[in-house]
Amino acid sequence: MRRPYLFAADLSLIVKLCPGLYSGLQKSLGGQGFGPPLTGEGCYMGITASLAQWVRRTTCQELPAPVVDRSKDMMINAAAAALAGAAQPESRAITQFLQEMRGNGKCTVIGMGVRTSPVHAALANGTMVRLLDFDDEITPRGVHPASVVFPVVMALGEMNGRSGQDVLTAFALGCQVAGRVSALLGLDAGQAGGVPWHPDGVAGTIAAAAAAGRLLGLEQEALEQALGLAAGQAGGITANQATPGEAFQCGRAAMNGLLAAFLAQQGVGGARNAIEAPGGLLDCYRRGKPYLASVDDAAFAAGLSSSYDVVRPGATLKAFPCHSASHTAIEATRQLRQQYRIAARQVAAAQVSVTPGALQSLPFARPRTGGEARLSLGYAVAAALVHGQPLLESFTDAATQDPLVREMLERITVTAGETPTPAIPRPSTVSLTLTDGRKVQHRVEFARGGPELPLDAREVDAKFLYCSRYILPPDHIEGAIGQFRDLENVADITGLASILGG
Repeated sequence: MRRPYLFAADLSLIVKLCPGLYSGLQKSLGGQGFGPPLTGEGCYMGITASLAQWVRRTTCQELPAPVVDRSKDMMINAAAAALAGAAQPESRAITQFLQEMRGNGKCTVIGMGVRTSPVHAALANGTMVRLLDFDDEITPRGVHPASVVFPVVMALGEMNGRSGQDVLTAFALGCQVAGRVSALLGLDAGQAGGVPWHPDGVAGTIAAAAAAGRLLGLEQEALEQALGLAAGQAGGITANQATPGEAFQCGRAAMNGLLAAFLAQQGVGGARNAIEAPGGLLDCYRRGKPYLASVDDAAFAAGLSSSYDVVRPGATLKAFPCHSASHTAIEATRQLRQQYRIAARQVAAAQVSVTPGALQSLPFARPRTGGEARLSLGYAVAAALVHGQPLLESFTDAATQDPLVREMLERITVTAGETPTPAIPRPSTVSLTLTDGRKVQHRVEFARGGPELPLDAREVDAKFLYCSRYILPPDHIEGAIGQFRDLENVADITGLASILGG
């Protein structure tokens, strides 16, 4: 049953004169509070409604400058990851399937030189952004927001000729929704690895619908209903990890969120309280977790604008195309290799120590495929010792059978000997025993690309160049970067989207 609405004047009087009675009323409603501050519409609202209202009303000018800057970095990074992913056979297969389905439209499939419908473009591009594990990540939340939000805002922006400012704003708001819904589901303390469902498929679907609803200009009721439709489509399993199926779940989340917004625009409605209602999103995904505190609606609503997850806890833009849990070990290996000028043939043995949580996230000791290699601590370190650092080319199925890398892999021992702390969640120590008897060791607390050591704008642009160099001509690369960097002043993003098609 939906929690009752109270008129603002009545409730304000209760709060002022009888705070004890107000507290008692809260408890009578399940201990979850009345909702966010007054909306100006005469009542307090639940989570779904307050989320919709915030998405509709927040302007680009209200976004903090660090959020705008980080959002631009994330959009360039997402485009880079998709362009790299476009070369994969799975991306070509999806694109061919969409063409066979006659998905007509004017929305670009990145790196493919074809156009299709907006929902199909979201599916293909979302899959490609996530396919090579080279996208962004809000690590404590367990989500990769750009993989589900970027495809949606680019498709709608291109379809309707929207301005860069509109697209940038929708992207920033969608990423915030992804992070905050993940937190609502209990993934606000690095617990993502402990759940069997896929955070991107769940929170990402809601975020995609929110971003789409913003760009479609949905009114309050319609956006609430879009979120309700999206909540009914949210889902995904972690068993697809290390396969293209995980990336497909991100593409599907983008597609389903966009489809939900389109249908709501046409009058097809979902529950207007689908996030907080009995049998709703929170009820389903928080069930069986009695240790989680009850949700405070007012705190949730206030927190949407008080701080942005892409800044704190912060978005990671990966320096290496593999699971971020291995990145501190890769950094430690790279620094040892550079400091002591070590060649792979000089390494007799290596010991890599990470946290138990990091090792749990990297389960493949002897990977057989590129997907498994991205989730292999030993393989990532072996590739760094042989090649200097893991590259995109290091994670093909053929590369996993490279004799030099496989030989090095046999010399590596991994352990869970590091202790995480809230300030240093993923430290790693790498010790090398050299053929001349020397032993060298290095510990890294933070990896390059994480919130503590973020890639700067020049490095993000260089990553775009690296990922797109075989697909886009140099002038298109420069033009795309320039438009993303000046996105709030781009009158129509259609040209930018077209450039990304290759």
